[in-house]
Amino acid sequence: MEKLRIEAYFPSADEKLSVYSSDPEDNNSEHCHDFNELVIVDSGHGLHVINGKPIFIQEGDVFFVRDNDYHFYDELGTLKLINVLINPQIQFNYLTNTEGLLSRFSASEGSHYGWLLPDVKNHCRGLVGQMFTNNREQDPQALQQEGLFFQLIMNLVNQQESGDRNHTQYKLHRMLGYLQEHCFTEINWTDVADAFLLTQRTLFRRIKETTGMTPENYLKRLRLVSARVKIKNTETSITDIAFMCGFSNSNHFTTSYKQVFGLTPSQERKKA
Repeated sequence: MEKLRIEAYFPSADEKLSVYSSDPEDNNSEHCHDFNELVIVDSGHGLHVINGKPIFIQEGDVFFVRDNDYHFYDELGTLKLINVLINPQIQFNYLTNTEGLLSRFSASEGSHYGWLLPDVKNHCRGLVGQMFTNNREQDPQALQQEGLFFQLIMNLVNQQESGDRNHTQYKLHRMLGYLQEHCFTEINWTDVADAFLLTQRTLFRRIKETTGMTPENYLKRLRLVSARVKIKNTETSITDIAFMCGFSNSNHFTTSYKQVFGLTPSQERKKA
């Protein structure tokens, strides 16, 4: 597995913070890194596969990837990401306990992903831009940068604690998170619609508008991506993987897999 190194993504090994923006995101090979990463989805949508688990992400989502996580972005939609990189080997000069705040957005837990209203997201993008503008003459760089970083974190935290819970997009964010957590089980769509105060027709329409897929095809995609990770990275039998990932019929699993990825599961394992 590829490991992204501090020396390739930071101006120097002595820097605490760095930034990497992707337009579009093109890193669809599984990797880890020796730095932490705070990610804001600036636009687009896709699947973030972290520690073998697929999670749908869309514009406004925010999550925190630790240096011991392994992840990639599946080829679904066009993602533009803002990545604030954090060097764990260097201490902040002025800030403490930022890890505790950032852990609220842990990427390994689908329920921990935050979501930002468009105006909040745009404000956060502006803060990131200011953080990495060299302004030494007006203020010591570390003080200015760390102050802006703290503002960024507090904007993210405050949005989650006081955001508009009735916003349709927020409901959709929570509902997609629920589906990701339960994608290997049978979904009762009536119960899901009732739980998120939506009609079933509205629920289906919003999923299709957001993901580009029908609800059933969206669930199938989550299951297939999860199965693909297991096929590539484990020795578990393909039949067992099919059942683990919610397929009751291994023949149906093989057919669906080839339709999406162009290879049968057995061919995928040989290739890996």
